[in-house]
Amino acid sequence: MKILVTLPWMPYPASDGGKQGSLNMLVETQHAADVVLVFPIFTKGQLQHLDTLKGMLPKVKIRPFAYYDDKGSKRSLFFLYRLNRLLVTRWLKQPFVMQTIYQDEYLDYIDGIICTEKVDAVQNEYYEQLDLVYALPKGVRKIFIQHEIQYVAKERWLDSLPSVTPAERYMCASIKAREIAALNSYDQIITMTDVDRDILVRDGVKTPIAASPSFIPFTPDANFRVATPEHLCFVGPSGHTPNLNGVSWFLDNVWPKILEKHPDVRFRIIGKWDQSLVKAFSSRYRNLDFLGFVDDLGESLKGHIMIVPLLVGSGIRMKILESVIHHAPVVTTSVGVEGLEFAKDTECLIEDEPAKLAEAVSRLLTSPDLADSLAHASYDKLCRLYSPAAGARKRIDIYNSLIRS
Repeated sequence: MKILVTLPWMPYPASDGGKQGSLNMLVETQHAADVVLVFPIFTKGQLQHLDTLKGMLPKVKIRPFAYYDDKGSKRSLFFLYRLNRLLVTRWLKQPFVMQTIYQDEYLDYIDGIICTEKVDAVQNEYYEQLDLVYALPKGVRKIFIQHEIQYVAKERWLDSLPSVTPAERYMCASIKAREIAALNSYDQIITMTDVDRDILVRDGVKTPIAASPSFIPFTPDANFRVATPEHLCFVGPSGHTPNLNGVSWFLDNVWPKILEKHPDVRFRIIGKWDQSLVKAFSSRYRNLDFLGFVDDLGESLKGHIMIVPLLVGSGIRMKILESVIHHAPVVTTSVGVEGLEFAKDTECLIEDEPAKLAEAVSRLLTSPDLADSLAHASYDKLCRLYSPAAGARKRIDIYNSLIRS
């Protein structure tokens, strides 16, 4: 079984949850499947990471596409697409972008690999690769990895607004219709959670769907003790709309309530954040630390509470799995933990109202027994359900079933 995996970006360094999920799955499945990997390299600076990636994936044929050599003329549709994406996401700060347009040379490159490598199936990952299905030849099986349902994320974003314009409703409905149509052009859909699978079935996706969550490699070790947490942590870049939305809501509605009872506690935000946001938030709120990218996430989480105040988005929250691995108790919203089988009050604390969320944090800051109990219970669940071996085995079973059908 030979599979061509296409990603919209280089998976290393794994600087966000999506890249972590893709890279970890490749590391585990390379021993059971013949994998060819294609991703774009946008700058020559990224080439310095290729040897490290090859060392992590010795059994994978890595075929990067050098976008930096030919970014398309200023009259090309590809150039206009990239310009539109830049303006909409960075200037307008909106999650709506036009349908993905691919460079002609990129499509020819993928088609050539399919022919020369004689692949059995092509696996596209992330929304940016969704429409690539229309360029693939008829003779190969087509798989899509649904890391996040875009239209669900957009619908939840609209629900969080005080009012919605007709244009916003139109954009959201258009994205939904286009996403479902493209999904129905695949032979197999793989979601991160059962919840996302059920949503797609409900909304009219006829393609077979299986849930196969991402995971984070770890060595099981249940012999630990969690002390009283000192501070709060959040992991994730501001460029991902659900992160910015969630942190903004938390700072406006929950953080002041926490500081009333715990004036010395700090909120440590890990990941790449736009400097204008760092400056604005730091001037408006007290006790914030923007740490940027950290070399050792485990050390940064140790002894603290992981807060996941997400209100929009879908898929699986790698930040929660990362926290559980490093024994950081988790306080989250319902959306934040959606699709993960961590139980409320015994394995994590789940609240959606600002006052209740603040109270949950306060309980953890003053109760070492509660923090230790949550950390151990969630760790036990992680070992049973989200281990690398179990995750890779489930993914390979899906591949084998598709090839046999």
